[in-house]
Amino acid sequence: MNARSLFLGAVLALLCTCPMGHIRRWTPGLASRRAAWPSARPTITRASGASGAEGAAADGRSPYANEYAHRLAHATAYLKPHIRQIASALRFAVEAHDGQKRQSGEPFVTHPIEVALILASLKMDAATVIAGLLHDTVEDCDHVTLQELRAKFGVEVARIVEGETKVSKMYTTGNKKFDQRMNTRAMLLAMAEDWRIIVVKLADRLHNMRTLEHMPVHKQRRIAAETLDVFVPLARTLGIKPLEDELRQLSLSTFAYVVDVSLARRAQKSALEQLLEEDYVLRTRRVGDRLQQHRVAWNAHSSLACLPASCMLPAF
Repeated sequence: MNARSLFLGAVLALLCTCPMGHIRRWTPGLASRRAAWPSARPTITRASGASGAEGAAADGRSPYANEYAHRLAHATAYLKPHIRQIASALRFAVEAHDGQKRQSGEPFVTHPIEVALILASLKMDAATVIAGLLHDTVEDCDHVTLQELRAKFGVEVARIVEGETKVSKMYTTGNKKFDQRMNTRAMLLAMAEDWRIIVVKLADRLHNMRTLEHMPVHKQRRIAAETLDVFVPLARTLGIKPLEDELRQLSLSTFAYVVDVSLARRAQKSALEQLLEEDYVLRTRRVGDRLQQHRVAWNAHSSLACLPASCMLPAF
């Protein structure tokens, strides 16, 4: 069964158990599209008295698909006025990533859904959560364009996704040190435009770190080292302590308790801080100052959202 029918079936099964007001928000125009998606209607074998959601989990096709639908609906409950847009973005992501797989063998769409769940746990706004669901569509799906996202989901969402896409374009000259420096510079320049781009990128990296065991060992170590060098300091600069702590813990655990001394005893200045000070382009564009402004924006957000200093992120 393909990813689209798997997840749309789970969402539909979830809606069977929701109040009518909630169903109307999660199913804009869905009735008119069911004929075009014959595989999206789940055939549910229910035991006597089983709910729609329980029946979907019991039909043996995907125990976790139904769980994802429940988790996303529950996590975004604070965004009630925007539920229609979030549901539309979920359907769009499922269709866009149809047939794509992660290294683990799971449908690729599980990744953007997990990113959206992390963003929702931080009580990010609707545009950021939707961008989390869509952040890989332009880069990984040839048929999806920024213009389409702008038309369907608005300028804010498209701008955040565009920033993520710029961040993901990597230099590959063969010189690892030069490539890493240029990639980090490009990432910082893109993130300087909107602090929410940084939060989406941190959530993206966090889920990738949580599932790092599916990568070859040499890539695990490279990604973990990059996370310690760039993303942990970036989270610390913004003051997002739960992301900083988990990224550091996952990075160090990747080295299987044989962490190199130079890695464990890093200088007080991180590679990120050194780059911000030494790189002419970053200095002239005052990216360091912009990051400090982003920290103020994050602090204001966390205060308004009543986030505790060490809020718990959803476990994978």
